[in-house]
Amino acid sequence: MSKHDHHLTLTIPFHTSRQAEIAYNAISPDPQLKPDQFTQVLSIKDASGPGDQLIAGRILVAEFEAASERVLRVGVNGFLDSLGVVVGCLKDLDYGTT
Repeated sequence: MSKHDHHLTLTIPFHTSRQAEIAYNAISPDPQLKPDQFTQVLSIKDASGPGDQLIAGRILVAEFEAASERVLRVGVNGFLDSLGVVVGCLKDLDYGTT
């Protein structure tokens, strides 16, 4: 990344690895309309559990870069809206919380 001046990284923990995968697949961006102004990269990372035990794939990492603060805000807001829908669906379907 690193071609824009404004950067933000969000780490979103999930209860299970499968939930993180579902969110990743649902939110993975379509090709950016203006890649010269805004980029978004999603990945799934391992998380440390109790006693530094490695827990595979529970954290969704979203990295954003934008040419301006306004473009960054608009892009991140769109991501957060989509994330809210996915998390709401996972909760409503009680997927992976038992």
